[in-house]
Amino acid sequence: MTDVGRQRRHNEDNVLVAQSLDLFVVADGMGGHSTGHVASALTATSMQNFFEATAQGELPLPTPNDEVDLPRPAERLAQAVRKANRDVYEISSTHKEHRGMGSTIVAIHYDGDESLHIAHVGDSRCYRIRGGGIEQLTRDHSLINDALALKPDLTEDELARLPKNVITRALGMKDAVKVDVQTVKIEPGDTFLLCSDGLSGMISNEQILEVFDLTGDLSEACELLIAMANEAGGVDNISALLVRADDAPPASEAHISAMEVDAPELAVEEVAASIPFSQRYRDIQDTERVRSYRPPPGDPIEEMVVGAELDGLREVMTPDDLAMLAAGGDIEMDGPRSIDEIRVARCMRCDHELYVGNAFCTECGMKIESD
Repeated sequence: MTDVGRQRRHNEDNVLVAQSLDLFVVADGMGGHSTGHVASALTATSMQNFFEATAQGELPLPTPNDEVDLPRPAERLAQAVRKANRDVYEISSTHKEHRGMGSTIVAIHYDGDESLHIAHVGDSRCYRIRGGGIEQLTRDHSLINDALALKPDLTEDELARLPKNVITRALGMKDAVKVDVQTVKIEPGDTFLLCSDGLSGMISNEQILEVFDLTGDLSEACELLIAMANEAGGVDNISALLVRADDAPPASEAHISAMEVDAPELAVEEVAASIPFSQRYRDIQDTERVRSYRPPPGDPIEEMVVGAELDGLREVMTPDDLAMLAAGGDIEMDGPRSIDEIRVARCMRCDHELYVGNAFCTECGMKIESD
């Protein structure tokens, strides 16, 4: 279930419930209503098409080194996400009207046995409700989380200076993306919540649990969750998808319950068809680290964005690291030494903080243009 919220005019979220494929997806589009909705819809459509095409036989893409030990259903899910990333990137980079669009994704796939496989990119989340408790199973790919991963002892004052609601990983920003994948054992009665940040950013874990004290019906629970997020302000599009392992004697016989919702049709089928088939399944080598988005060579805002990025990092990187980053290379950091010089711009439309490197405002979707 998805809702536009109270402060947006357009819904850029998309939800896919393909129960026949045991595939469930929430995608949160970015880049403004004219492109964000296309990105999330294309993501959902690409995921469904990939699963339908790979129901039998070998997977079409090479397996990254860090995924060789994954069970096949988890590997299939990761490949589907990378394929969706490639589709969004192809359209974004070849169609001027869709330039800069992207999407987050959280997806789960039930393998028919005792395992549930989870993949995500961005800040859309997966929660598990079990035995009266709730657990967030995914970790947001956000600026604050990445800063804490690099240096866990950052103070509250330092964290307060970092831009809020900035994601550091999304589909469509580059031709390859790092996908976080995990496999969890399911127990009868487990309920999994997939949601966009329009929900998780508005209500607490405790409030989510309260809903399941009021009703056991999945549709009613989704309606209540969305109503609570709207009551809290509804500042963004809100999506909630609930999937439950039905009670059954052995866990291996658990079944997944959810209402079927096909991928959106709109014009995405035509958009996807414009991608050459040879490129749809071209070898995509995943990388250990994904740098923040940079405009393509020759882009008029490239010099401004990259220059601002480097200026803002002079206090947290060595000269050698800066030179490597300027050359387009990957770097490893021991952790930021200071964030005083990280520069923050503001959106001309809504005055929301903009982290240099983003191609669009994460609040209102306005594209970042050069002066």
